[in-house]
Amino acid sequence: MGQPLQYYVNMLQGEAKKRREAQRIQRQLDEALADSFPASDPVAIVTSHHEEAWGEECAEPRAPDALKER
Repeated sequence: MGQPLQYYVNMLQGEAKKRREAQRIQRQLDEALADSFPASDPVAIVTSHHEEAWGEECAEPRAPDALKER
């Protein structure tokens, strides 16, 4: 028999929470970028260690096209 319904409800709620946290961080970055423009200061926001642990589902950073071997 499959998992109880509450298992799936909890799983979906956990995914929704992760999505909201990622959206909140993205919104903070967008606001920091807007606040720094047109100054030359780098964009910065304050996050906790937990917020920066993006997990394994994020793709690894790729090198810019100019640095790729041809």
